[in-house]
Amino acid sequence: PPQGDDVIITSSRKDALCIWAQCGIPAVSLQSETASIKPQVMEELKSRFKRVFILYDNDFKKDKNHGRIEGSKIATLFSIEQIEIPEAYGAKDPSDLYHKYGHETVKKLIYNLIRK
Repeated sequence: PPQGDDVIITSSRKDALCIWAQCGIPAVSLQSETASIKPQVMEELKSRFKRVFILYDNDFKKDKNHGRIEGSKIATLFSIEQIEIPEAYGAKDPSDLYHKYGHETVKKLIYNLIRK
């Protein structure tokens, strides 16, 4: 949408579509977690939305949690808030969460994460 309250940046199109479909919150994705976001793209998002969040995969099963690391870099660089699916759910991303728990859990969790 041209403007709104919230937008969530994800690391994949499937996760962006999952968030938008399950929660009604606009979401966009980069090509991968290692792709950098151009400053002008971030400035456009920040000018259109009151709050911009980054939600990358929680790679909690790996030795190095790349999603957390890359998300943190972007959050720090652009002064936006990083959110993450808690490890207790055993889901690394929104689409995994949906497959494990369904619509209501995804909607409730995402809203809780952005309303903190």
